[in-house]
Amino acid sequence: MSNPTQLTPDFTIGHLPCHHFQVSAATPGQVVAERFEQEPDLPGVIITHESQVLGMISRVKFREQMSLPDRVELYGQHPIRSLLDFIRIPPLLLSEKWKIDDAVQASLNRQKDLIYEPIIVVMENQSLRILDVKTLVIAQSQILAQAHKIIQRYRVERQKYQGIIQQEQAKFHQCNELLKSQQRQTEKSQNTPSSQEVALVKQAEEIAQINQRFVRIAKLISSEGRQAFQATFQGANSICHNTDKILGVGKAIANDLETVNRTSRTIREAIEQVRHLAVQVAVVTNQMGSQPNGLSQVSLEIGRLASKTFELGTQMEQIASRFKLRVHELTEAARAGANVAKSVTIKIDRAEMALLELEELISEKDFNAPPPIAQPLGVRKSVTADSLVKEIEHAEVGVSELEDIVKQQDSSQYLIQKIQQALKSKKP
Repeated sequence: MSNPTQLTPDFTIGHLPCHHFQVSAATPGQVVAERFEQEPDLPGVIITHESQVLGMISRVKFREQMSLPDRVELYGQHPIRSLLDFIRIPPLLLSEKWKIDDAVQASLNRQKDLIYEPIIVVMENQSLRILDVKTLVIAQSQILAQAHKIIQRYRVERQKYQGIIQQEQAKFHQCNELLKSQQRQTEKSQNTPSSQEVALVKQAEEIAQINQRFVRIAKLISSEGRQAFQATFQGANSICHNTDKILGVGKAIANDLETVNRTSRTIREAIEQVRHLAVQVAVVTNQMGSQPNGLSQVSLEIGRLASKTFELGTQMEQIASRFKLRVHELTEAARAGANVAKSVTIKIDRAEMALLELEELISEKDFNAPPPIAQPLGVRKSVTADSLVKEIEHAEVGVSELEDIVKQQDSSQYLIQKIQQALKSKKP
């Protein structure tokens, strides 16, 4: 693997440069020696047997054994496993995911003579690599150096921010002192009110007095208005009651007029019978050849009485028609008065609701006891109420006149009595 230029604490030993030198247990020692001569940076050799790791011989241990007399001849021609069995150094196998710091700690926890022995790194694909402890320690030192630089940078930034904070604190203290001085000046100015403030206070007092007077006037308006509305309401109720009576009287008069009409029709039928009788008397007189004076005079009087009776019946019908027209007008006036009275009553109810709202608004205020008002407010009469009273009075006068006429002239009885008297006085 390539050597990373920038290491971080999260890096593992798999990111570090490793060596790949792996031989079988039957490989002669001379082959291993030649390889060490060819690659001076090679830290050791991994010995395996049928894909199983038997152990690891470092370059240092291999040279120690080969530098002794007769060891080159002894181990150079024999398999490398014989040298491994003689040295008997347990290998340190670590996964490539081990952190660099943890791998350093694991290496340092070995025996003192084995601290610098290379480490066998097991990769994810189960291949084996050799990691030099020197490379591991250098990587750790680089990480520590970078961490130290980061700490130093943070310290510099902290000092810079501390300086900025101190400057801001100094500005804050200055602003605080300035604010305190302004508050002191404001308190002093508040203790000595200006002419504008005095004028405002005076205006506020005048407004309060005007408000109190307005409340007193509103209370008086509410009380006087309530009394006037109650009286108007009672009058309107009385008007409605009287109007109902007028309508009842008008209906009774109309019924009486209908009776007069029937009587007039009866008189007309009697007149026709009288005329028929007069005609028969004239026929009988002509048949007799001679006309008695008494019978002819009765015939003449019967004719005159029939004519007068017919005229009186016609006049009575005309009077009845006029009575009907007046009763109709009286009824319409009474109904109009009732409608006006009902409208006035509705308006009075609305005005009373407005007065109730005004009283509630006044009750929410808490003022001192009001002084008495010099001149009480007058309550003007409503134009609508006056017109309503005049219409009802006019209707009552018309009804009284109608009743007097009906009492003074009983047309049907008068005509019947006159016919009876005329017939009695003219009997032969």
